[in-house]
Amino acid sequence: MGRVYCIGKFQFDSYEKYQEALDDIEKIRYISKKMDINEAGVAQRLYSLIREGKIIFKSVIGDDYLLYLSDMVAEDYKAISRTSFTDRVASKFKQLSLSQIVGAICMTGAVVCFLVFLGSEYHDQQKTRELERMKEDQEISAASDWLSARFIEVLNGEEEEPVLAQSGTVENRIYGAELEQETVEKPKGPQVLPEYQKLHQKNSDFAGWISIPGTGIDYPVMQAVPESSDFYLTHNYDGEEDINGSIFLDSRNDYEQQDDNLIVYGHNMKSGLMFGELKDFLDEAFWREHKAITFNTIYEKAEYEIVAVCLAKVPQEGEEGFRYYDFINAGNEENFNNFLENMKKMNIMGEGIDISYGDKLLTLSTCNNYTEDGRLVLLAKKLSP
Repeated sequence: MGRVYCIGKFQFDSYEKYQEALDDIEKIRYISKKMDINEAGVAQRLYSLIREGKIIFKSVIGDDYLLYLSDMVAEDYKAISRTSFTDRVASKFKQLSLSQIVGAICMTGAVVCFLVFLGSEYHDQQKTRELERMKEDQEISAASDWLSARFIEVLNGEEEEPVLAQSGTVENRIYGAELEQETVEKPKGPQVLPEYQKLHQKNSDFAGWISIPGTGIDYPVMQAVPESSDFYLTHNYDGEEDINGSIFLDSRNDYEQQDDNLIVYGHNMKSGLMFGELKDFLDEAFWREHKAITFNTIYEKAEYEIVAVCLAKVPQEGEEGFRYYDFINAGNEENFNNFLENMKKMNIMGEGIDISYGDKLLTLSTCNNYTEDGRLVLLAKKLSP
């Protein structure tokens, strides 16, 4: 079982999530210095800024703070509703007869009860929405961005020195909680690139980004687990059903350790979306002008060069035939050379394939109706930095 990091009542199963919680604590400290949440309208304004994404929390501690703000907003709403209604009733009383006053009092009681019920319902709905948001779509930003110029400007336009995460108590008379923090060492291992942290936190299946200059191919790359390897054939980045699907990495690939061959799939859409433009590479002139591919995993940026354009056929189950999509790691030079010879046979450009044993490869695969179960395959090699 992995190490669990604790801050008060909250527990985190990774160092990254623990560090995000520390960042949220410092945001709450900063907010408590700059804004008096007891002042009229402050809680509502702060709540709106958070919901609009102008102030972003990254952990359940931040979400818990947002729930607390929603409680205050609901209470303010009920208080304002009762006050304004009472003032209107008082002004009318002076103009009413005794029988009208009695009737008005009864009506007022009914309306007040209704407003209290409405406020309670509003409160419950707010909590439900927040819980759903926590489970389904936690939007976060890079740790280095939490005290950005935009964040300071939203609060009051003043700049201060960044506050470093420290052990201790959040000094906030509105949201006060003892959050004892333990000192931990940052675990070793590759770190997600800053520009991809938010996307990866929103959907842990996010594996990187692919683009081919001169085409419309510029998409996030997903990777589902082997048990649902075809999930992104029919779902988009948000996990919603989508006829276009997504660009996705073979579920068997290990992009952290970088397999010999990373295989990326996408639909050949008539609209040109996804890998619909790969068919342009069947034209040799187009291929020669558009050989460059950028494929960044969440851990590493890399450039590739397209060295072959191949037409393949997927063999039926039990049928003999070359299965290019099963080449993940060579294991030895003989296996690599066998793969290379088969790719040469399918290469329509009529020339050798400039790769050698030890090269890191990238394979793009999409459907092609030149034959039944046909595939268009682009083979590229990784360029040295």
